Amino acid sequence: MSENSSMQTTDQALEAIVADAESTLGKNAFVAAKEEFYLRFGKVFPEDPFYDARMSYFLDYFVFLRVVPGETKTPFLKFAPSNKSITDDLRAMMECFRHSIFVVDALSQGHQMTVRDLRTGNGWKVFPKPGESLRGFSKGSVFQGCLFPDSNGAYLSNGLVMHPPQILGDIKKFLKNSANSADFDEQEVLAKLAFVQLRSLRHSRAGAKRIYASELPVSPRSS
Repeated sequence: MSENSSMQTTDQALEAIVADAESTLGKNAFVAAKEEFYLRFGKVFPEDPFYDARMSYFLDYFVFLRVVPGETKTPFLKFAPSNKSITDDLRAMMECFRHSIFVVDALSQGHQMTVRDLRTGNGWKVFPKPGESLRGFSKGSVFQGCLFPDSNGAYLSNGLVMHPPQILGDIKKFLKNSANSADFDEQEVLAKLAFVQLRSLRHSRAGAKRIYASELPVSPRSS
């Protein structure tokens, strides 16, 4: 890819927006966002085996979900329109991102899979990004993160939180109960799920089933 060519992947576009945000807002803004993320989604450390995946999830949170303090836009909405390295098609696809929790309903030899949004019931055909595969997924896999749909299907972000498949029933119950809560907040529900998943990784001897069942309340936790 030449220096003047347009960004063609969500990963490259994400990096460009993070660079714009850091140079414009300053490193302190980035640090403050990370501390907020740790508080809501759970804190990780460089020695954790899941550190890289969580940091990718943090970048999605920083770019797509967290409004810049004192403003009305996220870094994506603030910087993507003026970044000439991001193509119009890619920008339009990323604008339609969906942050949710999904289950894999079908997998076709690692070339594509059908996933279902556990919040809305909507389904997508997901394809691997260029040079990547869907290794690590199987029918019944449960994960949360950002999905980027286009006219041909959808692609996944690198920042995925993988939940134990055997916890699907507990997660469905939590989602249903939370949606009936008067103070329902979808993003807080997802933050709680990520928080509990991290706790289950740190206390694996206690058993994921026990941890999820005890940690998932009827209504989402407050931030």
